[in-house]
Amino acid sequence: MVNVCEAVEDMMKTRERKGEEVGQKRGEEIGRKRGRIFLSFALIFCLLTGVVQSGAAVSAYNVPDDMKWWAEDKFGMFIHFGSYSEYGQGEWAMQTQGISKEKYQETISAKFNPTQFDAKEIVSYAKKAGMKYLVFTAKHHEGLAMWDTKVASFTDHTGQKIYSLQQYTPFGSTGRDIIMELKNACDEAGIKFGLYYSIIDWNHSSQTIKGNFTQMKSWDARTSYINDMKAQLKELVDTYDPAVMWFDGDWTYRKDAPTLSQWWTKADGEDLYQYVKSLKQSIIVNERVCRGFGLGDFECPEQNIPEKAPSRSWETCQTMNGAWGYNKNCEKAYYDVRYMVQDLVEVASKDGNYLLNIGPKGNGAVTAGTQKVLSGIGTWIKKNGESIYGSSGTPFQKKPSWGRYTRKENKVYAHVIKWPKNQKLVAAKLKNKKLQKVSLLRNGKALKYSVKNNKITIKVPKKCPDKSDTVISLEYK
Repeated sequence: MVNVCEAVEDMMKTRERKGEEVGQKRGEEIGRKRGRIFLSFALIFCLLTGVVQSGAAVSAYNVPDDMKWWAEDKFGMFIHFGSYSEYGQGEWAMQTQGISKEKYQETISAKFNPTQFDAKEIVSYAKKAGMKYLVFTAKHHEGLAMWDTKVASFTDHTGQKIYSLQQYTPFGSTGRDIIMELKNACDEAGIKFGLYYSIIDWNHSSQTIKGNFTQMKSWDARTSYINDMKAQLKELVDTYDPAVMWFDGDWTYRKDAPTLSQWWTKADGEDLYQYVKSLKQSIIVNERVCRGFGLGDFECPEQNIPEKAPSRSWETCQTMNGAWGYNKNCEKAYYDVRYMVQDLVEVASKDGNYLLNIGPKGNGAVTAGTQKVLSGIGTWIKKNGESIYGSSGTPFQKKPSWGRYTRKENKVYAHVIKWPKNQKLVAAKLKNKKLQKVSLLRNGKALKYSVKNNKITIKVPKKCPDKSDTVISLEYK
């Protein structure tokens, strides 16, 4: 994960000028990304054509039973929170600013005291925004464990203190476990709970920072670290029972035998995946156990929506302002709510999931900008969520110039982003299916329409009901 808020203000101006355009590759203008994102862009013409011809509700790919809840939920909250939040310059500050382990721990981590972290409040924001699951950073690249880990090698630079929220920071005196607080709040709210874990560790004694990533000190150090990483993962799964395990920091990878610089391999990724599954068979694991080899249960492009839908389950993660961990320099660069809504729709139209990030301040408080964005998305989804949850992607091969399609059961949803000035919207029709009703989803108001040659011409109101995305429901018999 990388902060790119320096490019956000220019990007926002560009988006304002091009606000009526659709089909753009959202995320490309956000800036550089760390790591390589390997995407499968295989076209699924056979499946799509089958949908058009038969009208059957078919997903672009098969979803295993254990993942169906995830595929139907569509929309989740990512939370980046660690001692980097106290520093307020993003989660990569230790590496980008060349801060030593000793200085970072003693001047940043040792001051981290998130007494204002309110799990129930955060989960309430997620609930009101329409988010159905949540993923929290249990350990980011900085290495600070956000739980009371008992694995002995995860210490500070002195080797005397366990480098965790409970054992290293002043917050430990509160006796609180914020991960358990989040887990319980999610359970009460009916939201699925997940955890993030970084494979590289800038703090651990086995590794030194090399460039953007890390280098192992020795082969014995590599072996010991991987074993201890598994021990931490067992702690997390046994204690918090996450539904999702979201890995990151796998960039030192290679296909074959490891080196001390490229110390993570495809075989390591396969082994890690099987290990986590052995702890909990139903847990959902992302591709970043070792990306680029088709591993894991789903692909996860970052701040990017593929131009063409991947050929298996996928989820894109996105920031609200270019920052993952709290960055005070990005607080004036939040994206407009309508673009967040349009990104969500774009992802859903391609059978994907959307994981939207928040970065609380070091004291645990949620920023005003975050609250505003979540509230705005929630207002839209309260009226239009039917077109997102449990939906499949577009049943048509051609993208409309005015927006996107999603589908569920006997309904196709036209997501209209570019409102027709002549009050006539031309939509595609499912072949061999009888259309029986066209209406605005937000209020159920029926709209007049005509059908000719598998084209539906709909008379729409002169004024656009929702500039973010007006959804029209096409209901078939």
